[in-house]
Amino acid sequence: MNKKIIIITIIFLIILSIMQFTVPNITGFDGYYHIKTADIIKQEGFIKEFPWANHTILSDNYADIQILFRILLMPFTFFGLTLGAKIASILFSTIAFVIFYWFLTENKIKYAFFWSLLYLFTSANLMNRFLLPRQMPLVIALLILTIYFLQRKKYLFLGITSLIFVLLHSSFVFQLLIIILFFVLEKIFSKKFEYRILLYPSIGVILGLVINPYFPNNIFMLYTQIFKVNLIANLFNFEWKPWTFFEFVKNNILVLFYISISILVLIKNKKITKTQTFYFSLTLFFFFYTLISRRMQEYLIPFSILLTAFLLNNYIERFDRNKFFNNYHGNRRFPGHRKSTIFACFKISAVLILIIIAVTNLILLREDIKNNDFLYNFDNCAEWMKNNIPKNSLIFTNAYAFPYLFSKNSDLIYTHGIDLTYSYLYNPKEFERYMEILQGTLKDDTDYIIKDYNPDYVFSGKVKQDVQLFNYITGHKENYKAVYEDEWCAVLEVK
Repeated sequence: MNKKIIIITIIFLIILSIMQFTVPNITGFDGYYHIKTADIIKQEGFIKEFPWANHTILSDNYADIQILFRILLMPFTFFGLTLGAKIASILFSTIAFVIFYWFLTENKIKYAFFWSLLYLFTSANLMNRFLLPRQMPLVIALLILTIYFLQRKKYLFLGITSLIFVLLHSSFVFQLLIIILFFVLEKIFSKKFEYRILLYPSIGVILGLVINPYFPNNIFMLYTQIFKVNLIANLFNFEWKPWTFFEFVKNNILVLFYISISILVLIKNKKITKTQTFYFSLTLFFFFYTLISRRMQEYLIPFSILLTAFLLNNYIERFDRNKFFNNYHGNRRFPGHRKSTIFACFKISAVLILIIIAVTNLILLREDIKNNDFLYNFDNCAEWMKNNIPKNSLIFTNAYAFPYLFSKNSDLIYTHGIDLTYSYLYNPKEFERYMEILQGTLKDDTDYIIKDYNPDYVFSGKVKQDVQLFNYITGHKENYKAVYEDEWCAVLEVK
């Protein structure tokens, strides 16, 4: 088994490295922010204040609720921020897939490697998210470990997992959901009241909250993140918005197939076990959550595959042992060579289908990366700003550009960044005018860039996200002086 794990690890490292290095830059947006923050902590210690996103709630009573992720990223900063972020992304994603594979083998699921590859290649959108230097792969790994420790009744390890989780990401609430669901099903199916299922994770969460160096501000920030930011984020952040019906079907066609197969198997079986109920409940929960927010696909896919793998496993085992033909053809017996031939054809067909899925989604992934790989074009602008703008100057910018500009120059202060909801919660009326500027709907002679923010400079990219911002500046050109410009961006000094 150890040799198999090593081989599987190497395979996923190779696949993810090839995917990651299709472009030389950090994939996505937030990775620049994450790796830069880790670098600042490495050099200066824990950040006590976060002035860099000035008109957000982070500028007041800052607390890092993802502090463990920064610590995990710190060693990778020695490779340089870009290379370090890419290496970290490869390793974190590999951990998720290896643990997924290991979990399937521990549960005696046949063809665990096939299911693990299916997890990787099911959706181009999810494949793209595995390339981002974010917590998601580690979150999935911790959720899988949570289920394993629940199954094996290893409650001390369950508590340790909860402690790690609460320091890593606010999605630890999904772990608590899984634990509560397991506890309820244990009571229903086994008639047992095992209090340790709830006790140890509760202790882990409390310890994790208390040992966070930002305690007690981290509790207030967690509350804000979970009950305010996450609940209204789909109003402003693209990745939290729901898909249209056709987009949902297109991006989740295979998931819908997995769920349909699972439902058909459940109907045929005419009964459902505790384990099947557990995975079916989680799949349904994340299915409906994905209808509301596309980001939840990153949870829906692994749990829909786990559900399908567990439900089909008995059938696959019977097929594997050639019992399938005996059970479904009465006394007629297939000759041994015909059984082997048919079985081999099914295996080959499954592999071919997986290859088709992988190739198709790799092509879509490449196109997706290409369409969103443009921040590096702002490099000359960022370099000019670093060499010519005084430290602590306030830069008005569209929030999408913040991670890149921040990673290039943390000596400047920016108006918006990280999450648009943070700016909304900071000042809703001011944020409404900000969005109207970016959308070109603000009809007022007043220059609200100056009135609301009084910045020293304005940064504007020459991309579709900044078209209306550029038009707004042009409409108030008497207030600005262009001090740097190239084909991709411009920097304007406020007069």
